[in-house]
Amino acid sequence: MREKSTSGAFYSRVQEKLDSLSKKERKTVEYMADNQEKLIYASITELAELAGTSEATVTRVCTKLGYSGFQALKVGVARELVSPQEKIHEDLNADSSAEVIIDKIFSSAIQTMTMTQRALDASAVARCIEVLCRARRIVVIGNGNSGAIAMDAQHKFLRIGLNVSAYTDDHMQMIAMASLGKEDVVMAISHSGSSRDVADAIRFVKENGATVISLTSNGISPVSKLADIRLYTHSQETRYRTYAIASRMAELTIIDTLYTGVSLKLGESAIQNFEALEKALVVKKY
Repeated sequence: MREKSTSGAFYSRVQEKLDSLSKKERKTVEYMADNQEKLIYASITELAELAGTSEATVTRVCTKLGYSGFQALKVGVARELVSPQEKIHEDLNADSSAEVIIDKIFSSAIQTMTMTQRALDASAVARCIEVLCRARRIVVIGNGNSGAIAMDAQHKFLRIGLNVSAYTDDHMQMIAMASLGKEDVVMAISHSGSSRDVADAIRFVKENGATVISLTSNGISPVSKLADIRLYTHSQETRYRTYAIASRMAELTIIDTLYTGVSLKLGESAIQNFEALEKALVVKKY
């Protein structure tokens, strides 16, 4: 992979628009052009800090370069830097044997789990367990691939009798936010941390005083920046892939960690719910 491309649509747009940009916009776009590899790894918040400007300036630059937003610009740059094969996996190709694929995928998953375990903030996990135990209502939100993680959280917390709902539709998320207050908790899941819908939902619910927990990949992002308690996955996966598969496993494990911690805190109440659930589901099995 090249660190910098001086050809392609992105670089052409930069050269075409450079003289018409303000001083801050020019500073931003020059950093983008000189650091294209970092660009495709960064959230909009991280890019703004690296360039020494602001998220608003980054957004304006994207628009002036003809992109619908920062994510669209990143996709465009990644297409020019990365081969289609690398978007599936940078270390594998069509000729890779099953044994090699197994080794690469499992090694990546193990590495991600180990990195996340070592870096996970125990005090943040403890705070999450406390607020989840006290919550009048818990709402978990996540869009796209993160929606599956949100549904898993709902499934687990329902098993121990918590009042929890998961929403994967942006309209339903905003409707749910409207009824939440100081006694409630929102868990916002976004691998990139750059989901506009999730960030909008957080901004809306924080006005009503609800506690927000974020679960994102490592690094400052619009979603994590808005949260009261931040949980991160850590991985060396490249962010130009369609989805960081190993990080999804780390997200599920963090959810399982919270579920176990809350269950232990609830004690007898959780046990009673376990037993009631087993009785209710026994008729569903042979």
